[in-house]
Amino acid sequence: MSNQAHDGPNSTPSLAGIQRRFDYVAALKAQGTAAGFRVSNALLVGAAILVLGYYLLFRIQISELISVWSKNPNFSDGFLIPIIALVFVYVRWKKLISMPPKPSLAGLAILCIAVFGQVIFSIYGQLQFSELSMIAVILGLLLWTLGWEHMRILWLPAIYLIFMIPPPGTLYVKITGPLQVLSAAIGVSMLNVFGIHAVRTATQINMQVGTNWQSINVAQACSGIRLLTTFFALAILLGYTTSRPMWQKITLAVCALPVAIVSNSLRVALSGVMFVTLGPEWARGSTHASLGLLMLIPAGLMQIGIAKLIDIVGQNLFVSEGGPPDNPASGSTLAVTP
Repeated sequence: MSNQAHDGPNSTPSLAGIQRRFDYVAALKAQGTAAGFRVSNALLVGAAILVLGYYLLFRIQISELISVWSKNPNFSDGFLIPIIALVFVYVRWKKLISMPPKPSLAGLAILCIAVFGQVIFSIYGQLQFSELSMIAVILGLLLWTLGWEHMRILWLPAIYLIFMIPPPGTLYVKITGPLQVLSAAIGVSMLNVFGIHAVRTATQINMQVGTNWQSINVAQACSGIRLLTTFFALAILLGYTTSRPMWQKITLAVCALPVAIVSNSLRVALSGVMFVTLGPEWARGSTHASLGLLMLIPAGLMQIGIAKLIDIVGQNLFVSEGGPPDNPASGSTLAVTP
C-alpha cells in the first residue's frame, strides 16, 4: 500500500489551489469595481452635459428670475422653491435609487416639443411661456432618462417649480387684490377685539390714536401671497412624506389658504397694535418683516392642528369592515352607520 498523498473527493485543498481561487475572486471584484467606476463616471459626465445644456438653453430666463427674486420682495420666496423641490426628491431618494431606469420615448417627444417651444418663445420675446418651457424640459428629461416609474415620484417636485415663476402682472393683481382686502377686513376685526377702534376703507385701515386718526395700508407685499406659497409648500411636503389617504392630502393643501389668510390678518392686526402703542416706526421696516417670520409659528400650529383634526375625522368616519367589536365579551352589538 502506498503512502503518497493524492487529491480525493474528501481531501483538503492545497495551499496553491486556495491561492489561485483567492486571486480569481479578487480579479473579479477588481473588474466589477472598475466597471462600476466607469459607469459612475459616465453618469456624472452625462448629468453634467445635461445641466450645461439646460443652462445654455435657459440662461436668459434663469438670469431674469434671479433678478426678480432679488429686487422684488413679493417674489423673494422664489429662491426657496427649488430647495423645497429638492427636499421632495430627498425624502424619496432611497426609493428612487432602488428602481432601475426604464427610459421612455414619450419623454424624448416632450423634450423635443419643449425645446422647440423655447426657441419660438425666445424669438418672439414671450418670456412667460419661455419660463414655463423650463419645467416642460425637466419633465421631458426625467421621463426620457428614467421612465414612468420614476415619474410617479418626481412629477410633483418638477411641477412644484411653477411657484418660482412670477405670474403675469394682471393675474398677480387679481390674486393679491382680494387677499389684500380680506386681510384688511379681518385685521380690522382683530384690532377691535384688541380694544383699538379701527375702520377700513378698501385696503387702508384707519385707527383712532387719542383724538386723531392714523392709517396704515395693506400693500401687495402684505397680501399674504408669500405666506400662502410657504404654507402650501409645507402642506404638500407633509402629504408627500406621509402615507395619508389622498383626500387627507388634498384637504391639507386646501387648508393652506385659510391658514395663510388668518396668519396674515394677525400680522396686520399686530402691526396696527404696535403702530398705536409703540409708534409708527414699529410698524414698518425690519420689525414688520420680522413679524412676518414670527407668524410662521401660529401658522405651523394651525397646520398641525388641522392635520390632527383630519386624523380624528378619518378614524371616526372610516371603520374597517369585519373588525371585532370594542368589547366582545359583553355581548353588545357594534352599530356602524353607513
